[in-house]
Amino acid sequence: MRHFLTLIRLPNLLIIAFTQYMLRWCLILPTLNYFKVNFDLELLPKHHMSEADFFLLVLSTVMIAAAGYIINDYFDVRIDEVNRPSENVVGKTIKRRVAMGAHMVINIIGAGLGIWLSWKYNQFKVGSFLFITAPALLWFYSTSLKRQFLIGNVVIALLSGLVPMLVLLFELPGVHHTVAETYPILIERKLFSLEAILNIGLAYALFAFLISLLREMIKDTEDYEGDLAYGCRTVPIVLGIAPTKWIMAGTAAAVMCMLGWIQLSMAQSTDWLSFTYLLALVQLPLAAIVWLTLKAAGKRDWRRLSMLIKVVMIAGISYLFIYAHGIKEITQAELAA
Repeated sequence: MRHFLTLIRLPNLLIIAFTQYMLRWCLILPTLNYFKVNFDLELLPKHHMSEADFFLLVLSTVMIAAAGYIINDYFDVRIDEVNRPSENVVGKTIKRRVAMGAHMVINIIGAGLGIWLSWKYNQFKVGSFLFITAPALLWFYSTSLKRQFLIGNVVIALLSGLVPMLVLLFELPGVHHTVAETYPILIERKLFSLEAILNIGLAYALFAFLISLLREMIKDTEDYEGDLAYGCRTVPIVLGIAPTKWIMAGTAAAVMCMLGWIQLSMAQSTDWLSFTYLLALVQLPLAAIVWLTLKAAGKRDWRRLSMLIKVVMIAGISYLFIYAHGIKEITQAELAA
């Protein structure tokens, strides 16, 4: 069991589940509760996903990701013998046919759950496309795309950005449709809007895309020797490690600029708690990543950077605790008034 959990990258799967639940519990539900209090929208809470169905959505996402990790290790046995021999379990503690069988079963269940939820929540066309395309992309990434210049990195970054987008896809349309049918006057007068949820969700999708793109390039640089030996054309192999360092530093700087723009609006609204949180727990670590990236000189440095990226991911997602607290205080003030 321990080796199987290593194979499916349990910590990464927990981050995926954490991301989706944070968007539901600390972004969508508090914001909907605020509208309910202000406009007495009694029907509103009944028309987003049930907790059981949302759990199945998270389970579907996590299972597709787990299957992707399995198939990646299945096709990377020889490369991993060079890059990370102590972590390679396929062909050693887990037989190759067992790994392939697990990949197929987990993928089918994950995609099946996603397609069923897409049908149930009237998102069949878009949802089915996503839940079929994502496993296919992970397969082609493992077999060929990851060995090509940049395209493999972009594919993984796009799939990472899809994690928060799935929550928006399943949660928001039904709520908006219900309000439009039951309380059309609110839509006409623009008193009710899901723009706040949508904008924050899109910001998280962009954050996930850029951070994942950065982490993929860091991993490619860490795996330089094995990838070079087996003919891969990753960014550090094609451009060289020194230019890749500047690309990674620029990507981290782009995330910092995006957060800086968000912090500017926080400062203008005197939301100093949010401003300070992002500065201390996201911006400063990103600045450290820029500096450490330009100074990195070996596998140990790249591995530390990869771990620091995960810390930034978790800190960025955890900001939603601050957001939910702020919305709760505003809602309580409205109730008191």
